[in-house]
Amino acid sequence: MHVLSFRVNRVFAVTVLFLLSEMVMTATFPSAVAAETRQLKPATYTFAPGPDFQFEFQSRLIEAVPGDVLELKAGTYHLHSGLNLVTDNVTIRGAGQDKTILSFKKQRDGSFGLLASGDNLVLENFAVEDTSHNAIKVLGAENVTFRGVRTEWTGGPKTTNGAYGLYPVQCKNVLIEDCIAIGAADAGIYVGQSTDVVVRNSRAEANVAGIEIENTINADVYENVVTNNTGGLLVFDLPGLPQKNGRHVRVFRNQIFKNNLANFAPKGNMVASVPAGSGVLIMATDEVEVFANRIEDNRSFSVSVVSFLIYGKKLKDQHYDPYPEKVFIHDNTIKGGGTDPDGELGLLLKSIVGTPLPAIVYDGVTAPRKADGQSLTLANNGEVGFLNIDFSNLTPANIAAGKYSPSADVTPYTGAGVALKPVALKPHGAPEPSRNTTLNVYYDAPRKLSELKLFQGNGVSQEPASDVIPYDLITTLFTDYTSKHRFVRLPKGKQVRFKESGVLEFPEGTMLIKTFAYPKDLRAPEAGERLLETRVEFLKPSGWYGYSYIWNEEQTDAELSLGGGEIEVDWIHTDGQRRSTRHLVPNANQCLSCHSHHDKYVPIGPTAANLNRMFAYAHGAENQLAYLKRKDLLSEAPELDSVQKLPAFDDPHSGSVSERVRAYLSVNCGHCHSPGGNARTTGLDLRYLQQDPAKIGVWKTPVAAGRGSGGRSYDIVPGAPEKSILMHRLQSNDLAARMPNIGNRIVHQEAVELIRQWISQMDRTSEASSE
Repeated sequence: MHVLSFRVNRVFAVTVLFLLSEMVMTATFPSAVAAETRQLKPATYTFAPGPDFQFEFQSRLIEAVPGDVLELKAGTYHLHSGLNLVTDNVTIRGAGQDKTILSFKKQRDGSFGLLASGDNLVLENFAVEDTSHNAIKVLGAENVTFRGVRTEWTGGPKTTNGAYGLYPVQCKNVLIEDCIAIGAADAGIYVGQSTDVVVRNSRAEANVAGIEIENTINADVYENVVTNNTGGLLVFDLPGLPQKNGRHVRVFRNQIFKNNLANFAPKGNMVASVPAGSGVLIMATDEVEVFANRIEDNRSFSVSVVSFLIYGKKLKDQHYDPYPEKVFIHDNTIKGGGTDPDGELGLLLKSIVGTPLPAIVYDGVTAPRKADGQSLTLANNGEVGFLNIDFSNLTPANIAAGKYSPSADVTPYTGAGVALKPVALKPHGAPEPSRNTTLNVYYDAPRKLSELKLFQGNGVSQEPASDVIPYDLITTLFTDYTSKHRFVRLPKGKQVRFKESGVLEFPEGTMLIKTFAYPKDLRAPEAGERLLETRVEFLKPSGWYGYSYIWNEEQTDAELSLGGGEIEVDWIHTDGQRRSTRHLVPNANQCLSCHSHHDKYVPIGPTAANLNRMFAYAHGAENQLAYLKRKDLLSEAPELDSVQKLPAFDDPHSGSVSERVRAYLSVNCGHCHSPGGNARTTGLDLRYLQQDPAKIGVWKTPVAAGRGSGGRSYDIVPGAPEKSILMHRLQSNDLAARMPNIGNRIVHQEAVELIRQWISQMDRTSEASSE
């Protein structure tokens, strides 16, 4: 008989221990009284390089109390997985950006170096090097400071480098100062969809875009050195994003010179269209003031102001304004640019007007409606040339007929513009340790799964206790061919409230339980299986929480593992071939990557539509919703025949190809790719209820994709799966491209083939799919 191989990586699987006696009253806290009287005190913790740093540091990030300071001694720290932080008011401080180095050169998990979402965050005096994708991403936080931080890909400019160095997105009150960003295949310093931002005294070098301010409102970018990038300083506004129509951006007293590096961005990304030799590039953003900068020796365009339309991308966002308006460029020193233009537009203009190209180039495209104020105003930039390229009339036919004539007349654009107000940042908020309800829950967590009394015997048979109800889903989350056992425990006398969409409304005290296991032989269920982990979610007065228990080798119990784990397994697949993988048990902070909705932990499985199926109970088969209703455990439920039933992706009789694919994408991707999910910043919405083709990816341009674009320009190209980013990401084993990026290391080939069929069947002339 084949024996399942099983080995736990101890560094990740050891339970997080809470050793701070001043913070803890006893080893466990069986009552709410203990939790209420427990004192959580911030402290300073010091770390040094070593083989256990990854686990020790991530454990401290999980245990962090608001006000904690985590100090990293000088040295190089070797990490193989991304770090996660969700606690407010945490400072991570190194000994200097050239002394404390977090190296991800051997990264094998996670697509980032550090992913943080806590408010009042301070990151200072350390470096992050060679991550697979983004170096430091801060999502949805308020009051964020990057100070003296360096991000770098040390092998020089390569398409395989990560996309972003410093990457605050959907943040408020952001300060980036005295930082360095080198080698990003998209933008070294990228501020996206944020409000109230200052970027100052920093250096961006050898990136595709040095500094990029995108879809952001109220930003000051000043006294930075931006050199040897493809494009120096970009102020962009893109369609299809939750925050659009960025505005009020001041760019001043920067040194922007010799940004002539060949473009090494992966094809399909917006910045892959940026010509080498671009100094300042303003696209589709309103209220931009550019003044007192030194802009020199950028070989294509010293300063360019363009609409989104110039890039020839399909535009499906009705609420997006693609035209730049109220742009004021004045009192700059501009020298030596335009001598060797790059890119299709640059070469075309070279053939028409010669070189050097004028210092300020404008595409001349304006909104059909009259703008409230002039689109572009110029003043006091010295004796420099100007060119309105009249892009709307720049066609081969007009050029051939001699009807195209760009204008060098600057008179209509000369005048006094409106100076924008400075951005005023506010101080960080004071730490409030008592608000960290999550940490109290972790302290109270039973150390052994058996303490929860969820199963009969030791649990190896997964036979539920008498007060635990088993259930299953129609379409499930794919996790590398693991089998899953699902259960719910409801508090005595309480009911679940029916909801037509979204997760059912469970009563306080509910526990949702899911055990992951690997069958020894997928062809022969009777051969048995190996239990890997049991994840427990429970609803307390303050919200939902969750963590994992890892089963021991003897299969007699499972031990709490807030720090996560990694289990090497192998099995016989349906084709008779032996396969192997490393099953990832997420750490407590990683759980929030999928279970976060508007920054709160939520379950993602048990919706009415996905529960509307038969289940083999001990008494016989019965519809799950009908069972709960009959047992008086489900309230406000309509008649069963009026409840939507989610298609089963692997059952051709359950729905059309389109319906089955949409169900699969909703269950496997929609929890993140939805408004409020952790991938909300992409503007992609894969929930089953979403009916707008553009929002599910049809002709949608990628955002922050990096290598994830796979050289493709749109998420979904109807009739052409080989040109669709969605197909590339589902099939990729590249950490920077693979989706979903947590829990999967194996391509779900059956789903890939169905999705390929779906895209192939889409009408090439329509934005919607057809069967």
